[in-house]
Amino acid sequence: MLTHRGTVDLKTPRLILRRYRIEDTDDTYRWCRDPEVSRYVTWEPHASPEDTAALLADWIGKYESPAYYHWTIEFEGASVGNIALMPNDRHESAEIGYALARPLWHRGIVSEAAQAVVRFAFREVGLRRLMIRYLAENEASGGVALKCGFREEGIERQAFVGKDGAPHDIVRTSLLREEWERLEAGAGTVLETERLTLRPARTSDFEAVHLYSSDHESTRYMGWGPNTPEDTRRFLRTAETAWAAGDPKDFEFVLIRKSDGALVGGCGLYTAGELGEVGWILRPEFRRRGYATEAGEALLRFGFCELGLWRIRARCDSRNTPSWHVMERLGMRREGFFRQARHKGNEHADGLEYAILSEEWEAER
Repeated sequence: MLTHRGTVDLKTPRLILRRYRIEDTDDTYRWCRDPEVSRYVTWEPHASPEDTAALLADWIGKYESPAYYHWTIEFEGASVGNIALMPNDRHESAEIGYALARPLWHRGIVSEAAQAVVRFAFREVGLRRLMIRYLAENEASGGVALKCGFREEGIERQAFVGKDGAPHDIVRTSLLREEWERLEAGAGTVLETERLTLRPARTSDFEAVHLYSSDHESTRYMGWGPNTPEDTRRFLRTAETAWAAGDPKDFEFVLIRKSDGALVGGCGLYTAGELGEVGWILRPEFRRRGYATEAGEALLRFGFCELGLWRIRARCDSRNTPSWHVMERLGMRREGFFRQARHKGNEHADGLEYAILSEEWEAER
């Protein structure tokens, strides 16, 4: 049973989401007339302030309904965009749509507004499921969905004929209330070391994670990379989905430096029964400071003490001397040298495998 509240004011650190007023006509016309703003949506650019005023009058008249949700995004005293929630009472679900003035793109404003609406929809209205749909080429809109924790469900192929007369694919994403509650509660394991916090990787970490995952030197000896933006987004979606499920087998962490909150790299523990494997990667500017060893020690402790693993291994390219030095500092033994066993692009390289048993790790503590 939904509890409709109508378009009530919502506040965030930078924004006020409120009902439209007819006085917003000039501000709204300034961004509604921009063809780039309406490029990926169904409505046409506004031809005159009178068109905008007539539309606002229609929206304002609908505020009498408690099931109508349509906010203007107020930023620094101006109406700079809109965000709407379109509910389906029977299915306890709703779709979110938004638009923003072009000078304010890429500043996190829509994500901030959408997070407030998501919180309101789940906590106050009692919705069970939220959706965001966007054209596949509209990466900025997709980024908003990811930052809010939405999962990609599928692609409606050629489902929308754009203003260019060509068919376009629509990406469907959704977020369930229980998933959002776990994200709000900080779902997942958090590991602490002297200088680092290892927390679950999130889609909102994209910018920092892509700095190293797209870097050729950082990924030179990895079996993957350098990543495209979509590669990194897909990785973070998969990681966040695994954490949200509540019982992950693969544990993807980011490394947060306690002194300043900087995201300095990532690490992971991947399990199969009583066996595990660990790995790590650091941003170039944070190497040679012992962070990988510190993170590796936390992963081993987590794997042996919390998960009850019996054996944990680590593998690397034989040319990646800093990485196998970390393995040795962790007390792992070199168990194998595999000739030409690693392949990336047109290159073959030798591989190393190290491992440590639970009883060995306990003996060294």
